Amino acid sequence: MCMRLFLIVLFGCSSIFAACSPSYSLYGQPKYKEGFKHFAYVNPNAPKKGSLSQHSVGSFDSFNQFIPFGIPASGLTLLYDTLMVTSEDEPDSLYGLVAQCVELADDKKSISFTLNPNARFNDGAVINASDVVWTFNQLNTKGDPRYKLYFRDVDQVKVKDDHQVTFYLKRPFNRDLVFFIGTLPVFSKSFWQSHDFSKSGLVEPIGSGPYLIKDYKLNGFIRYERVKNYWAENHPTRKGMFNFDELKWVYFKDDTVAFEGFKSHLYDLRIEHRSKLWVTGYNGPALTSGEIIKEEINNREPQGMQGFVFNLRRPMFKDRAVRKAIAMAFDFHWVNDQLLYSQYQRATSFFNNSDLSSTPIIPSKEAVIYKELQNPLPSQFFDEPMYVVDPENEAQMRAQLLEASAILDQAGWKIKDGIRVNKRTGERLAFDILIIQPSFERIILPYQEHLKRLGVEVRVRKVSPSDYIHRLRNFDYDMTTYVFDTHFTPGNELYDYWSSTSAKISGSSNIAGLENKSVDEMVKLAIQSKSREELQDRIRALDRYLMWEQIVVPQWYLDVYRVAYWNHFKRPRVSPAYDLGLMTWWHTS
Repeated sequence: MCMRLFLIVLFGCSSIFAACSPSYSLYGQPKYKEGFKHFAYVNPNAPKKGSLSQHSVGSFDSFNQFIPFGIPASGLTLLYDTLMVTSEDEPDSLYGLVAQCVELADDKKSISFTLNPNARFNDGAVINASDVVWTFNQLNTKGDPRYKLYFRDVDQVKVKDDHQVTFYLKRPFNRDLVFFIGTLPVFSKSFWQSHDFSKSGLVEPIGSGPYLIKDYKLNGFIRYERVKNYWAENHPTRKGMFNFDELKWVYFKDDTVAFEGFKSHLYDLRIEHRSKLWVTGYNGPALTSGEIIKEEINNREPQGMQGFVFNLRRPMFKDRAVRKAIAMAFDFHWVNDQLLYSQYQRATSFFNNSDLSSTPIIPSKEAVIYKELQNPLPSQFFDEPMYVVDPENEAQMRAQLLEASAILDQAGWKIKDGIRVNKRTGERLAFDILIIQPSFERIILPYQEHLKRLGVEVRVRKVSPSDYIHRLRNFDYDMTTYVFDTHFTPGNELYDYWSSTSAKISGSSNIAGLENKSVDEMVKLAIQSKSREELQDRIRALDRYLMWEQIVVPQWYLDVYRVAYWNHFKRPRVSPAYDLGLMTWWHTS
């Protein structure tokens, strides 16, 4: 057993505890003490039986979600256990699973894991340190390019013995690197040595997780079955979870057909993303009789930015003034009231619904951050506070469009015969918006009309899910709708979203193509934060500047889960604070 010490990370001190600890917290101490029996949000006595089915839109052609090729099937994360796992009722902690404990070196230049001797792959083979090393090497050399970005500070990974592995770093670690390495899945080296990890396809991998693939039909469904004698079934981080004998995802060509499938009970549970359906579509005998349950469950997770994203790789969008004017033509207030049934709140931050969102006025501590940047920010940023304006009526919208037109004029885009053209080149200001859901066209239509009044031509390009993924990976779009997911403690994913390096990596999440040295600095500062308070200040500073840069046209967010399900499920009395927690539910019939 590991020593009965909590891992206390004190970056302000000369060293940290180098004891092998069963848990890790980015800030402070973990909620659950060593020896805990189960998480507070589960029912440890939940019956294990029955099935749960959900839906997906499109198709799949791969069982390998770790490479930048193919379209992975839904649910594949169920195949793998990770070195450590998060809890769903605290934002910053990890608990050992495949690794029974983690040890951080006094000099902060290595991270060691001692593996759980009971950890097994689903073919019965023991998980050992060489599997961890092999996993790292495959992800770093053949995986999605984002892994190389995340692993850039890892120098090498070495096996100490069958149950101990150490990650050696190029420089003293930041907190988030420990978190990222700790949540790595572990692959079977013996299995993948006879298969090509770099290729997508329908090779069914050997994992160590609670489920394995039972059967599938391309363009139809994928079904998983619970592993008999799952090695971690009674592990404290797994007790009361994964209670369904089978999990299934049914595939539909689009969400409209999928909704009809739900009403016909072709699948059990639906998380509703369309406000019109939520307000008007759930009716009929099954709902009134109680066969279908419809409920809104509080969502306390931070909500990232959903918006129309400018591709700054396109020359017409490199000018912030042009982006600002185009953003001003979007009338959220009207769209929310007339099309979205007043269900949403306007997104005003990349960290909505959290204490990380910025305010228009710059507090003194954040002003210091800006002042100390080696790459100074534009003076205009300090003179023009960023805030999202929502006209409340047609008169206000007309005034805002007049202002937007003046901004375009000043930026060198003039009206000629009703068309907005570049005064110097004669190029027309026109662009495509890439979407995959037909239902989104009605959202774009009023935006399209407002931009037309500015002389700007907007074309909607609806593509299949597979084409959308391909075009996103290759940055082949002018503008698209995207969600920049976030969580309570942003870390290495900030590099993926915003670094100048990631803008050049195909398949990265730098959808906007932002290359900005000041942002690079602020991202680095945020990841190197030594306290929760310091993280808050640095993220807010970053958020404010990203908002000011007008990289996106902000849309909206929702602070509840809209869930509908056929009435043969129950969930624990206590819900997890930061997740819907479907894997804690159970079947009742």
